[in-house]
Amino acid sequence: MLRTLITSKYSSKWDKELHAITTDVKFSGWGPTGHKLLKDDLIEELKDCGMIFIGFENVTDEVIAACPDLKVIVCCRNEAFASVDIDAATKRGIPVLSARGRNAISVAEYTMGLLLSACKNICLTDYKLKHTDELTGQVYEDKTDKSSQKVTSEWSADPKAPMAVYGNYPELYGKKFGMIGFGMIGRELAKRALAFETELLIYDPYTDPESVPEGGILVDLPTLMKESDFISINCNVTPETTGLISREMINLMKPTAYIVNTARAPIMDYDALFDALNERRIEGAALDVYPVEPIEHNNKFLFLTNVVLTPHLAGACRDIWDHQNEIVFENLRMLFSGRRPKTIENPQVLDDFFAEHPELLIFK
Repeated sequence: MLRTLITSKYSSKWDKELHAITTDVKFSGWGPTGHKLLKDDLIEELKDCGMIFIGFENVTDEVIAACPDLKVIVCCRNEAFASVDIDAATKRGIPVLSARGRNAISVAEYTMGLLLSACKNICLTDYKLKHTDELTGQVYEDKTDKSSQKVTSEWSADPKAPMAVYGNYPELYGKKFGMIGFGMIGRELAKRALAFETELLIYDPYTDPESVPEGGILVDLPTLMKESDFISINCNVTPETTGLISREMINLMKPTAYIVNTARAPIMDYDALFDALNERRIEGAALDVYPVEPIEHNNKFLFLTNVVLTPHLAGACRDIWDHQNEIVFENLRMLFSGRRPKTIENPQVLDDFFAEHPELLIFK
């Protein structure tokens, strides 16, 4: 039985799955307490454990070297490398499992919410109703018959009324929806975009054409940028994707187009995006990620009215913890039955791991 340290978010509703693997469990760190364990404290907690469910603590080479009993690392994040030195674990034959895909649904839903908020003027008009008197109780024409103000159709017909000023927004129906990246998040987003009866244009050099759903086609990036009415960035940051959405690519966009970034800031040239928005060369944007986080109080995007901004919340849904644990325990059942887990970061260690630890194959 592997003594296990859990520093990630966890709910007792998963006790059955956990206790099928081990009942020797202790909790510490960011998930249970809200305070991240630093190196020395993490070593102290982990040194007698065989497995860890890691949240935001850093399992470095030094930590792994100081914990010789450690046999399995479970990183409860999409990107295990953000918390775990995978090379160091691999050198010691330790499998590193991840919760890749845990927030795919959350980010896909949030992306659609941001897009709708931006292109339908939802955030802008909500702000004006709550914080200005521009849209509340104003008389737009000098009418002798004031009762006409109570007639919705007459108010809506006024050239200064909200319908005229803010109502000239597009439908998604029948438009082209460009997706940059078609991994787990992209596939979830595609389902939602197709529900609006859009046509999907997908750029992802690594996607199997067989995985593209009906209603979607693979295209090159310039074609996507030129033809899309709505664009969503869904890829990871890699050397290939850093700066991918360059000034040149942004300049290809339609003047009526919107772009949403819920992925990572380094993928896009934010200075070029600001210029395009400020000069009204594109219709709008929605951003959840920034080159500097938290966003600076004087960030230039804060002063634009054609961009919706949120503080890196797309993957923060409370339901992701259940998705996370479902992925984690499925992976562990596979590992402890001698099979390759679905989201393992270093599968090359498995043959030796199974040979050296037959006692851990408890589901075989």
